[in-house]
Amino acid sequence: MTTSAIRRAILAGLSLVSISTLAAAETAWQDDPIVVTANRTEQRADSVPARVSVIDRQDIERSQAPDLLELLRLEAGIDIARNGGPGGQTSVFMRGANSNHVLVLIDGVRVAASGTGAFTWEVLDPAVIERIEIVRGPRAARWGSDAIGGVIQIFTRRAEGLSAAARYASDNDRKATLSAGRQQGDLPLDLTLSGRKVDGFSAQNPRGFAFDPDDDGFENFSAATGGSTNIAGGALQWRGRAATGETEFDRGETEFDNWSWRFDYRRNSSGPWQWQLGAATVRDRLETETAFGSSEVVTRRLQGDWLAERILGDDTQWLLGVDAWRESGVSRGQWNESRSNVGVFSGLEGAAGRAGYELSLRVDEDEDFGTEVTGNAGVNWRFDDRWRAFASAGRAFRAPNFSQLFSPGFGGLFAGNPDLDPERSWSAEAGLDFNPGAGQRLTLSAYSNWIDDLIDFSGVDFRAVNVKEARIRGLEFSHGAAIGNWTSKFNLTWQDPEDRDADRDLLRRAEFKGNWVLGYAFANRWNIDGELVHVGDRLDVGGARLSSYTLINLRAAWRLRDHWNLEVRVDNLADRDYEPLVGFNAADRRVFVQLGWSS
Repeated sequence: MTTSAIRRAILAGLSLVSISTLAAAETAWQDDPIVVTANRTEQRADSVPARVSVIDRQDIERSQAPDLLELLRLEAGIDIARNGGPGGQTSVFMRGANSNHVLVLIDGVRVAASGTGAFTWEVLDPAVIERIEIVRGPRAARWGSDAIGGVIQIFTRRAEGLSAAARYASDNDRKATLSAGRQQGDLPLDLTLSGRKVDGFSAQNPRGFAFDPDDDGFENFSAATGGSTNIAGGALQWRGRAATGETEFDRGETEFDNWSWRFDYRRNSSGPWQWQLGAATVRDRLETETAFGSSEVVTRRLQGDWLAERILGDDTQWLLGVDAWRESGVSRGQWNESRSNVGVFSGLEGAAGRAGYELSLRVDEDEDFGTEVTGNAGVNWRFDDRWRAFASAGRAFRAPNFSQLFSPGFGGLFAGNPDLDPERSWSAEAGLDFNPGAGQRLTLSAYSNWIDDLIDFSGVDFRAVNVKEARIRGLEFSHGAAIGNWTSKFNLTWQDPEDRDADRDLLRRAEFKGNWVLGYAFANRWNIDGELVHVGDRLDVGGARLSSYTLINLRAAWRLRDHWNLEVRVDNLADRDYEPLVGFNAADRRVFVQLGWSS
């Protein structure tokens, strides 16, 4: 797509703002969702002095997204990089920060592998997801390490009734899903199972370092379950999920399995204090075979937390909390290590007239690098029922992972360094929300993020050291509308992710990106949606510059009978050829067809 065509698409999206303003009185804007990720307590999304977005189960089902990547790439401020096709190693960048600067939680459990500090996004199937909360900006003062660019919390699916689906797609992509559950009564229980197998296509092209023109497949089995019961004057809830499978790539393959469990007990109380206890465990195994050898990394984490909340007035809440985790890891033939962390934090949220505020302070004591203090402060101001302004600032950090600390490297090169310090950041953000009328909302955010002591491999032996500094500035604009039978979601992101030491862009992060999803529903029987996805040029390894690209995706769904539905999705409608990363292929046009049944 040419630059002028992109501009026309953007202007068309902006024109929808003015058109929908005239028609907005016909429908009501949905209530702001309740979120828990921003401050670890329930609150309305529009009371958080930060940019928050929610993807719920209805959004997931209507999107027909084949994987989690397709859900996240439509969000403002998020960049995606994947090696090849389905199952390829995936990195998620939020507001220009590194991929390991995003704290990933599943049902409140930290799930990034201790060995690499990364989460295997590619193995989490949308079929087992109920809801995703995305909080942009630093949240270390509530959550601890990793929350520099933001937090993404995924809640596993709470199935209701019985449902099943079967899907077939291009590249011999097969998938089946089964879910069953009840959310009412004395003992709510649910279970969701999903299996997928893809023959795929060649992950690399001739520019790849290990090019082999054969197809690279992917198979994955995912499960999520949970329930709750009343016990000892309170409520006990548990959630669990697991994934296992393998990914082929040129001249190699990776086998993976990971799982997590969490238990929460909330005491019923009519007094001023409400408290809850939580315990969780997570395990991650990754085994890789390549032409250069093999490796296996197994990591585990035990996690516990205690939260106490006190209502100080009609509009003021005080939160106290302690969380701790013990993580261990083994890399076959390289390292066998463990460490622990304890964090104590406190937060205050409240409102006075048109103003709202939040304050947070946290102290972490890590077994390896000692004490780290983080804080957040934010304010809201409501001019009237339609306008809101907010500003916030915060400090965050990321502890080095086991590989950065202890890896022996390869032939004396690229070795870890046990004397590493945490990476540290300071961020500030300001934003404006406007509701032109019922059925729509516009948002604008500006942010800056300074990151120091970034870890890189440097020196004659390329050892891990704290040498780099980054500065990231950005703007995000979004518009959402639900008017009559029409829905529209539109966002633009501009960012300047600068590696100040090398005086160049940070790798694989586009300066400009935009998304537009436009849909129409017909009498609650069928709906059709179109997606326009534009990603600007990016810098990649070796100084290579990846070209910008624009994709058009279409999807439609029909309710055939009371219990049956048919879905069709076409990705990359124009069959655009582009490189997502240097030396790697992207999928050609793909067609997905799914038949589903629900009780």
